[in-house]
Amino acid sequence: MNQTIRKTVKWLLSGGAFVAVIAITGCSRHTHVAKTVEPMSDPYRAPAESTELFDKSDTAEAKPPTVNIFGELDGKAQENVKQLSEAGFQQHTFVDEGYDANVSVSPDGKWLVFASTRHSEHPDIYLQHVDGQSVTQLTADESDDAYPTFSPDGKHIAFCSTRNGSWDIYTMDIDGKNVVQVTSGPAQDLHPSFSPDGKRLAYSSMGQRSNQWEIWTVNTATGEKKMIAFGLFPSWSPDKSVDRIAFQRARQRGSRWFSLWTLDLIDGEARRLTEVAMSTNAAIVAPCWSTDGKKLAFGTIVDPAREKAEHPEGQQDIWTVNADGSNKQRLTDGNGENLSPVWANDGRIFFISNRGGNESVWSAKADVEVNTAVTATDPKEVK
Repeated sequence: MNQTIRKTVKWLLSGGAFVAVIAITGCSRHTHVAKTVEPMSDPYRAPAESTELFDKSDTAEAKPPTVNIFGELDGKAQENVKQLSEAGFQQHTFVDEGYDANVSVSPDGKWLVFASTRHSEHPDIYLQHVDGQSVTQLTADESDDAYPTFSPDGKHIAFCSTRNGSWDIYTMDIDGKNVVQVTSGPAQDLHPSFSPDGKRLAYSSMGQRSNQWEIWTVNTATGEKKMIAFGLFPSWSPDKSVDRIAFQRARQRGSRWFSLWTLDLIDGEARRLTEVAMSTNAAIVAPCWSTDGKKLAFGTIVDPAREKAEHPEGQQDIWTVNADGSNKQRLTDGNGENLSPVWANDGRIFFISNRGGNESVWSAKADVEVNTAVTATDPKEVK
């Protein structure tokens, strides 16, 4: 993998701000935000048209595109529509080279599964005890493996991989055996999330006709698939009394940055689309549910289009909010880049942060307010 793709994959996995990727991929950046924004000047807004999906800079053979947390393929915007810190954070993984990303916690709270480049430039999937240091490598190949997540019974792991040429969804046992391909074809399928009964998966897919990111569901037994909404990074609520999915979607007016939405599946159709949280000066990304389905955690990236040499990507923090949009609280303290949260059954939120150096897995207790005071670099109106 060449350095450009390696760095882009890193931002896909860690959920980092994509302003840096624009610099890496050679796209122009702007030092101010004009009233009319060019398609590539602000990648955190609703995507703009592009037909270039593959990076062919180093080879004539098409490679699977890399995708960041905002849904951009290879940096091209798409068509629109030691372990404890003084603040109580705990570091769970340690990386000398490479980075860890995309953490998920088992239903019993004992195990972590995550993607990492600690042993290869290609990210693989690893398993680690929450309170341990040794890691078990579950995948090892020349493809890129990302976004692992546990099934509700803790016996299986869903993930996405480029092993067959494009990003597709797979499942495997927790020991890495019995790998099953769930989706196939030219579409780029990412970020699987299990339904509460473990029989379905929700995932993001780049629509072949719409050229927009779509949310699909698939029955893992029958293979039946259905597109339910436009959006990215679905997270299925564990609450079995509803069939509810949280996701991020670009607003169609105003800042057009991503906000947090939920939908209910009723007779297989998306109903009750609700915008739970938004900000006038920050993108809201990568939502996840608490284990009781009553709260959501998400990442914010403040002023992602701004240009400041000391921190060009904007402050990145983890927040929590009730499912009805009330009681917003900031979990992290503005130190380092903090994104990709996931909730554990003991009330802790695990996330990826570089506060200790390389990107690795950290956690903090969700019911502790680290600092909710609004500063000049906080989301001004997380509503």
